[in-house]
Amino acid sequence: MADRIEIEVTIRPDGTVELETRGLKGTTCLAETEALEKRLGRVVRREKTSEYYQQPAGTRSSVKRS
Repeated sequence: MADRIEIEVTIRPDGTVELETRGLKGTTCLAETEALEKRLGRVVRREKTSEYYQQPAGTRSSVKRS
């Protein structure tokens, strides 16, 4: 079973919009919210959570020495 993925959108009374993702690891959160960000306007600030620094599931890293 896949992990649950959520994108929470908060619209404040002053018109400020906040997006918060859960269940997205690494830079996949940026790819998943890109279309929303383009439609909502200019990104003023971006806060990276600990999930941002984790590897997405199914991604492998390897180092090759010559």
